[in-house]
Parts: sequence; structure tokens; C-alpha cells
Amino acid sequence: MVFLKIFAFFALLVIVRAQLNTNLENYYNSQYSSLIRNDEYIEAVRRQNNFHILSYDQQIRSFQEAYLDRINSIVTQQKALVNEVTRVNENLLPLTVLSDLSRECVEKYKHLIPSEAAAYSEMERNLAWGRSQLYYLTNPVIGTNRTLNNYYVGTFEKGLSNCHTQYNSTYPVNYTHCLADVVSVSNSYTAANQRTFSIQLETAKGTSNVYAKQTHEWCFAVQNSTITNLQRATTLIDQCLHEAEKEGSGCDNKGYYCENDLRLPSYLVDYKNLTMVNPFHGRNNTEKCLTLDIWYGAPKAV
Repeated sequence: MVFLKIFAFFALLVIVRAQLNTNLENYYNSQYSSLIRNDEYIEAVRRQNNFHILSYDQQIRSFQEAYLDRINSIVTQQKALVNEVTRVNENLLPLTVLSDLSRECVEKYKHLIPSEAAAYSEMERNLAWGRSQLYYLTNPVIGTNRTLNNYYVGTFEKGLSNCHTQYNSTYPVNYTHCLADVVSVSNSYTAANQRTFSIQLETAKGTSNVYAKQTHEWCFAVQNSTITNLQRATTLIDQCLHEAEKEGSGCDNKGYYCENDLRLPSYLVDYKNLTMVNPFHGRNNTEKCLTLDIWYGAPKAV
């Protein structure tokens, strides 16, 4: 009977110890699993933080590209203006060597026509101003983005490190609560930062419309002024050439205009004979006038 009691006692002791070891093993496994879950959660939060920064970067980059596209669209007008100045200058170039009179007419009004370099630089100056405003437009949002990134790298990570130092495996429940508090504060900070970023970005978009409009207006003014000067110069040069042609004809009646004009070489004019080449021969008898432009060029070869 005593033997049975002793056997029963030892059997119970073995069972109790086995159960105690099992509970202790489960306890440590549970705590280890909790630590793993905490680490996974923190990594997920870090990925979310990185996403916030990347989202800011993408929004800033999209805004920058859209604004520069609006400014750089003027480059097409700039090229067209330079090409027009080049065309006018090329058309006037032959007149500078055709005769002294035509050269004088061109030189008289050439100052009204800008050079290709001047037309380009005037437009480029306005374009450069428009592009330079991008710094002032994006500086606030870039600063807000940098502030949030510094918070994640500095304050947030420091808070996690403090939790690990104070609790970690020693007080796993407190460690979890500490991490949750750090993440909660970080989320609140992120939300406030996002509101600031959103307001700044909308303000930048509104201001960019003003800057883009101003740049377009300035460039249009340059284009309009240049085209006006080109037209004025070519008109004055044409008038100068027409007047020079009248003066060169030797005709006193410069106020009279006849649509029928005949250029008659001087060697065909004979002031001593009663007869000479008939300038009306072969012409329509309905013509009411005929202007004789006597040309004193090279004499007829004998």
C-alpha cells in the first residue's frame, strides 16, 4: 500500500513537471512570436513611410514637368520668329549688292530689323525667367517633403530604438505598447504634414498659372514687336526703292502713274531724224497711256 502511494506521488510529480515545462516552452514561444509580429509590423510601417516620401516625390516631379512643358511650348514660337528674321534678312541681302540706290535703301531702314541673335536672346530672356520661377514654386513642397523624411529617419527611428532599449524581451507587452505609441504619433505627424503639403501644392499650381501666363504674354509682345518692325522695315525699303526708281527714270511728272511701261534703250532714240522705232507698235490701241523709261545703258554693239 505504501509502495502504491509512493509510486502515485512520483507519477504525479512527473506529470506536474512535464506540464510546467510545456507551459514554460509555450510562454517563451508566445513571446518570441510576439517579437516577430512586432518586427514585421514595424517593417510594414517603414514601407508605408517610404511610400509617403515617394508619393511626394512623384507629385512634385509631375508638377515640375507640367509647368516646364507650358513654358517650353514657347520655344516653337521662338524658332519661328528667328526663322522669319532670317528669311527677311536673306531677301534683303541681294538688294545690298544690286545697286548703290538699293543698298542705300536697305541700309537706311536696316536698323529696324533685329538680328537673329537679338530675336532669340530676347525671347530666351523671358523663357529663362519663366523657368527660374520653378524654384520658388516647388521650394515649399520640397521642404515639407524633406521635413517628413527627416522625421522618419530621426524621430521615428529613435522612438523605436528607445522602445527596444527599455523593454524588448524583458517586458514584451510594454514593448508592444511602446511601439504602438511611436507609430500612432508618427501617423498623426504624417497626416498633419500631408495637409500642409496638399495646401502648398495647390498654391503652387495656382501661382504657376500666373507665371506661365506672364511668360507667354511677354514672349508674345516680343514676337509682335519684332514682326511689326519687320513689316515696317520692308515696307519702307520698298517705298524707298520705288521712289529711287522714279528719280532714276528722269521723268519730271513723278505724281503721274501709268500702268503701261516700256523700257526703251537710249540708242533707239534719235533726236535728229523725223522717224525712229515706233514704241506703240504691237500694243493694244485701247491703252490710254504709255510711260517710256529711256535706259542709258551700254551702247549697241556695232
